[in-house]
Amino acid sequence: MEIGTIWLFVALVVIALEICAIWQIIGSDRRAERKMLWVVFVVYAPFPGLLFWAWRGPRAVKGRAVLQEK
Repeated sequence: MEIGTIWLFVALVVIALEICAIWQIIGSDRRAERKMLWVVFVVYAPFPGLLFWAWRGPRAVKGRAVLQEK
C-alpha cells in the first residue's frame, strides 16, 4: 500500500467526521452564534476542532446548559 493511498484514506475519514459533526451542530438547539462558532472551529482546525467538539459539544445539546443559555 502506497503512502499516498494511506493519506487519501485519512483525509476521507477526517472529511466524513467533519461532515457528521457539522450536521449535528447545525441540527442542535443552540443559538445561531454558537453554531457558527463551532462550525468555523471544526472547519478551520480539523483535528483539534473535532476533538474539542467531541469532548464539549454534543453533551449539552439536550441538557440543562442549553436552557440556561437561551
